[in-house]
Amino acid sequence: MGRSSGHGPPRLGARQKPEKSPWLAVNWSVVLPGVGQLYDGAIARGWFLLCSHLGLMGFIVWSIFAPQGNTLRGLLTLLPLGGLYIATLWDSHREAKRGITLEDFSPLSYRSTDPWYPVFLSQILPGLGHLFLQKALLGGGLLLLGIVTSYAANFYPVLLPLPPLIWAAACGLAYRATPGKRTQWPMLKALLVALVVTRLLITSAPALVYQAVEQTVIPSQSMVPTLEVGDRLFVRRRSPRYQPAVGELVVFYPPPAVLARVPTASPSDLWIKRVVAVPGQRVEVRDGQVWIDGTPLYEPYIAEPPTYQWGPATVPPGECVVLGDNRNASNDSHVWGFLPQASILGNAYKIFWPPHRVQPLP
Repeated sequence: MGRSSGHGPPRLGARQKPEKSPWLAVNWSVVLPGVGQLYDGAIARGWFLLCSHLGLMGFIVWSIFAPQGNTLRGLLTLLPLGGLYIATLWDSHREAKRGITLEDFSPLSYRSTDPWYPVFLSQILPGLGHLFLQKALLGGGLLLLGIVTSYAANFYPVLLPLPPLIWAAACGLAYRATPGKRTQWPMLKALLVALVVTRLLITSAPALVYQAVEQTVIPSQSMVPTLEVGDRLFVRRRSPRYQPAVGELVVFYPPPAVLARVPTASPSDLWIKRVVAVPGQRVEVRDGQVWIDGTPLYEPYIAEPPTYQWGPATVPPGECVVLGDNRNASNDSHVWGFLPQASILGNAYKIFWPPHRVQPLP
């Protein structure tokens, strides 16, 4: 039988709205914002919220990592995204309670019979649901296990699948430990699968980003005026087929020639210079200009013309010539010779911080 609306008995033959669990709706919205509304039957609003979250997340990623994106704008967008996420949780709970009297959800009867509230707490931190159910030993163990494995996964990527599995196990055990009638096991299984997949994607994202992008900070004035001290850069890691191009800003580890000439250099340091010549080109620095195969290189980005002479020399295979834009205050190829391409980490493509310096790099 359907529930009474509080204004008299239901009419014979009237279709009653299926009863929904507000905290099951919230659990779905925690995993995938908007799916709680789909569960409630608010289809249009559910799809709108899901697409809005995905759109905002895409905009944030684009703003932070794309060359033309504004990093500060992307970070500020986290605020409306967080607000929309919380509003989505509240709305999914509110939508599920429509047509059901408040008496059905008094604190005493509700907390003792609905298993989805402990599941929600376990999604926040594994073990919280058990602590709520006054199962302190198991709750404390799950909480400690979840925190320790999450911390360890930051240093050992092989452990990344463990935290989502522990979160899912804690949710399943919280559902099972709740007293009262538990009949929605298929729904629990679907929720746990979605939870594991979603959290695996989230926890794997930093590792995937790190495989493609590195960040570094400019420590000296060797690249003035293009780069200033304190600029933070995103570096696109080079692929196996990567070939540097003239004019590109490359980030590299100091090769042996640098380590031999610069006592303060460390093999783990990251240096940045501009490529001015690639394999097969004949390069020379004279008369305040760089000459490539007898033609002067157009360089509007340098601080001042070089006052030194270097070359001529033909760049050997697998190497390149790199110079700082602040030509007369840069420790570069004119001091220690050719740069092996194997030492190159990748090319710098964006200044992402500070905010007033955000810009793409050539």
